[in-house]
Amino acid sequence: MSHYLQDVVDPNYRPSGTQDPVFAYAHDFGMVTSASVRYTVGTVQQPAIRYLTSSGVVQLQPWWTQCYGDIFQMIAYHYNDFSATQQLAAQWEAQLKADVDSYYSANMAMVYSNSTPSPPPFYSNGSEGYDMGTDQYGDQYIFDPNTEYGFLNPNNFSGIAIPDVQEPEAYYSIVALSARQVMGAYVLAVPPTGSCLSACASSGTNTSEPLMFQKEISSDGNVNTVDVMFPAMPFFLYANPELLKYNLEPLYQNQEGNFYPNGYSMHDLGSNYPNATGHVLGNDEYMPVEESGNMIIMSYAYYKFSGNAAYLQQHYSKLTQFAQYLLEYSLIPGLQVSTDDFAGALANQTNLAIKGIVGIQAMAGVASVVADAASVQNYTVTASNYFSTWEYYGIDPSHNHTLLGYDWRSSWGLLYNTYPDKLLNLGLIPQSLFEMQSNWYPQVSQVFGVPLDNRHSYTKSDWQMWTAATCSPETRRLFVNGLAYWINNTDTDRPFTDLYDTINTGNYPVSPSPIYFIARPVVGGHFSLLALLKAGENSGTGTGLTGTFASNSTDTLPEAGSFDFGPVSASSLGGGVSQASDGQIQGPTGSSSVPTTLMSSALTTSSSTIAVGGPAQGNATTMMANEASGTNTMGAAASS
Repeated sequence: MSHYLQDVVDPNYRPSGTQDPVFAYAHDFGMVTSASVRYTVGTVQQPAIRYLTSSGVVQLQPWWTQCYGDIFQMIAYHYNDFSATQQLAAQWEAQLKADVDSYYSANMAMVYSNSTPSPPPFYSNGSEGYDMGTDQYGDQYIFDPNTEYGFLNPNNFSGIAIPDVQEPEAYYSIVALSARQVMGAYVLAVPPTGSCLSACASSGTNTSEPLMFQKEISSDGNVNTVDVMFPAMPFFLYANPELLKYNLEPLYQNQEGNFYPNGYSMHDLGSNYPNATGHVLGNDEYMPVEESGNMIIMSYAYYKFSGNAAYLQQHYSKLTQFAQYLLEYSLIPGLQVSTDDFAGALANQTNLAIKGIVGIQAMAGVASVVADAASVQNYTVTASNYFSTWEYYGIDPSHNHTLLGYDWRSSWGLLYNTYPDKLLNLGLIPQSLFEMQSNWYPQVSQVFGVPLDNRHSYTKSDWQMWTAATCSPETRRLFVNGLAYWINNTDTDRPFTDLYDTINTGNYPVSPSPIYFIARPVVGGHFSLLALLKAGENSGTGTGLTGTFASNSTDTLPEAGSFDFGPVSASSLGGGVSQASDGQIQGPTGSSSVPTTLMSSALTTSSSTIAVGGPAQGNATTMMANEASGTNTMGAAASS
């Protein structure tokens, strides 16, 4: 029996969610014993972003238009590029594995063992009996499935890492699951041209480089949310610091263009992606200490990993403005929300205050790079004095742990904002503080990790990995193995969530309705250990402060600026692709200054493009193609 499609194409463009189009496609192999076919499906939004400039709101084209030409050329290039892209993906995977092994190679005895462990009991939150065993290091543990405590040390009942799990394997599984999710939230766009943005000409912006825009997926629809970019920072520092610069640039252009009236950093570049139209009335979400600290730390971290001193000079005036706000309000921030706004506002949050103080210390480095000696002295002395006062207010009198809020003795939380100090070796946080916190976390751990703070049983995976990077090897392993254990046992049924319960079945938090944080780019924070590796630290460093960067210096990485990002050369940015005499599409060649691999593939010029549906802003063109036995054909489409 033969079945055929009718080649019906629905030309009715419409918003997503309104009679979503359905594509049907088929390939007739005829009488064969074996065969293969390749179908590719992709979506292109063109224009990519609506962007506020001094000439009004303009539409920005996707960056691929600078690399490949028109949509047909782009499709053709990427379809023929399948094998090369596959090879690049394999190289990325191999490098990721090698780097994870390199991080853990420093103290293999701590992460691998020849001991024969007892098979760990399966967590079921059920009525099974109490269990005792020996982990792979020969240490005893107890486990009671009738509680939510996880695996405990029988001597002091502190939490220990999941037994019979090798930490490097656990960590690799975490970052391997995270990488694609990070990049899925971003788009590269062509900057505005001409006199559209007055700040461009005055600030020395390089209009030959792309702007990068992030969508705050699931938790909000904001564009370039600063406190969502911040937790993702370790991924970009590890993989390609230039992408962090591209992501920061639209925020600087908006604020340096006088489109934002407040003296602190803006929260985001627009409430509804893809509208990067800012907040000209200054009525964005109020997180002044949070975002001002984030902008300074991210900018200085970019410099440390890239060596681009001109970047700090270019934005020094705006960074000084953010720093002034931190000088006034970071020590005693009052009633503000932090990036964990879902947990509610809290007066004088210890972790928020230390972010501001670390930001001031980072600003001392920025001032040193731009040779502002007087400001270096001011920032350094202020950060040191503030830290001493912060210790008085923010550490429990027992000196066992920091508090969630000043003077709230029964409180505690993950002190993840000390990670940038360790990563950049800013010289503000003493090792004794890292050790104190590292000893504390096992006292409050649960089966799936350490809660975000004492108010709830849920946690954040990104902040756990930031915190893990500041801890001893034993406590770090507790965090890493706990997250991997959650991945294997959780009953969450959506893309990798960064917010989940540390008890029961590790499900989405209910407060009072379920909170679904899914597919968010903040999982870039899982690369905290690999960012440390790039900065010269490893699994043996623990709470120590040794690495490539000298303490409180403006040192940069020796290899800063020597990145190779793919197959397209800078000289080809204005050129597209060509067709050879054999009909094959020829793409541009050379080495690239920006990553250009897309998830959509391509078809030959003899094929056609099917366009159906699309979002409210701009046209979204959906392409598909297949390949079999060297013949390229286009399947038919039918709309629902």
